[in-house]
Amino acid sequence: MREHDSLGSAPGGTPDPTRQYIISSEQVRSLAVLSSVGMVVALVALLFLATARPQGRFERLDTSEFQQAVASATADLEGFELLDNGRARIDIDRAMELIAERGVASPGILSAPAAAAGAAHPADTGDAAAGDASADTADAGAVQASDIDGAAAYAPCAACHMANGMGLPGAFPPLAGHAPELYAADRTYPILVLLFGVMGQIQVDGTPYNGLMPAHGHMGDAELAAILNHVMTAFGNEELLPDDFTPFEAADVAAERGRNLSFTDVYALRSELGLP
Repeated sequence: MREHDSLGSAPGGTPDPTRQYIISSEQVRSLAVLSSVGMVVALVALLFLATARPQGRFERLDTSEFQQAVASATADLEGFELLDNGRARIDIDRAMELIAERGVASPGILSAPAAAAGAAHPADTGDAAAGDASADTADAGAVQASDIDGAAAYAPCAACHMANGMGLPGAFPPLAGHAPELYAADRTYPILVLLFGVMGQIQVDGTPYNGLMPAHGHMGDAELAAILNHVMTAFGNEELLPDDFTPFEAADVAAERGRNLSFTDVYALRSELGLP
């Protein structure tokens, strides 16, 4: 008998119809079953890990060291008030003094009232040997609203309320026609708006406005009074003022400065006055 050749032919040259495979069909089926089982097990494990609760515990950080550092850094500060929400409020004049103590000569747009007043009303000529600083300080307290050009002081306000006082409809309310209404409602209210700002929805001439009027307490008393006098007598407002209109003085502004109101406080006062 002849053995099978390498081509699988039977004796006599007849091809062998039976093919031989390395992996049988039963092994293939077993492998498919094992793969499916493995995928199911992997999915179950992933679901378990995704839904399992973390076993660690959260611990609150110790902030005592930070609090001690804050207390040490603020130990020498005076003139501020701690509020219930954890914030602090400081008078603008005291804040300017602290800035000056730290060597800042020109703190941006802010300027100390005394410095601004001294620039607007220089010291009278006298004994050149006298101390200039004491002379300027004494003279700064005598500055009046009439010593300041209200139209020039109003220039920053024109960026929003426009040079003609007409504002921008829907964005910035007009002062023309509206400022006398504020004066008639309460003479001190326009002062509070300038000193502390106001935020909330108002209505002027039927047009709603909902924005923020920033506080201008960094400006001097006489300067703010001059701005108020300009606004009340410009843009055709003078004809709308009551007969007992009294121009604002620096002392009027100084009397309200210590109230330390917030934007929302001033807005609440507006509502109390019946202003829309």
